[in-house]
Amino acid sequence: MNTNDLLFLASEASNGKDNFEKSAIGSNGYGFVFKDLDSHLSYVTYLGSSGVFGAGAYRDMIKKFNAFKVLDPELLFNYDEKYDLLLAGSLKTLVPELQFGGYEILFDVWMFVKTPNAEQFPARFYYGSFGTQIAGWQPDYIDYDTGKKLFPEEFEANINFSPFSMDDNQKNLFLDALEFALKKVPVSDFWGVLNHDLGNRFMGVKHGKPFVKELGDFKRDSKAEKEVKKFIGKNLITKDGLNVNVILLPRNIYVIDFKFDQWFGGSKKILEYLKCLL
Repeated sequence: MNTNDLLFLASEASNGKDNFEKSAIGSNGYGFVFKDLDSHLSYVTYLGSSGVFGAGAYRDMIKKFNAFKVLDPELLFNYDEKYDLLLAGSLKTLVPELQFGGYEILFDVWMFVKTPNAEQFPARFYYGSFGTQIAGWQPDYIDYDTGKKLFPEEFEANINFSPFSMDDNQKNLFLDALEFALKKVPVSDFWGVLNHDLGNRFMGVKHGKPFVKELGDFKRDSKAEKEVKKFIGKNLITKDGLNVNVILLPRNIYVIDFKFDQWFGGSKKILEYLKCLL
């Protein structure tokens, strides 16, 4: 997709003409076009930025914190990350190739935004260690590895704004539009494992319902790892005729994927499961 196609989709979405097949949606005069970060398009990058402000359910907690200037423990207990998983399920519908899970990350997607005021800019929408967040790009950013600007000139020439410049009212309007737009999109099932310092969290949407389950840590076993690697990437058939795959996730988490269910464990536990299944 060239720059002109991207601009056209964003403009159309901002005028109420969604295109789910091309990952373009809009609401309240805003247009959003989503791309997988591995789409190999010259203008799709990680933006060289950390988070700018919170989104989704985490957004409400930040708003309350800013209002009272005190981190009330009740705010943490009232934070419901399952709400954000439904937004992620809508992203999965728009960007089917989107992958979920990793160290302190559940998902990370690039988007191009057009506002009712004709402001245009790239941003990232991601779920990290502090829930869903928006990350932006600053015009003076230079890639330290190459010494070059981040975007091709024909793309950068169309950027006239940055989420770093938003005041509180602009942030709220932007986030409302993003959430309302995503809520128009059917939610797809997905799963991923978010690795964090205290363990691993199994998260996703199953049959349209969000879920979160703590998995804990898994001990390593070098002998079992050599054995279980023989099964990774192969289409296996159980004694009951079910197709299963063995997947290796970051931090040496092994998964037996039944498509309708997943069994997690360390290499030794997965080998025990496989002996029973095959």
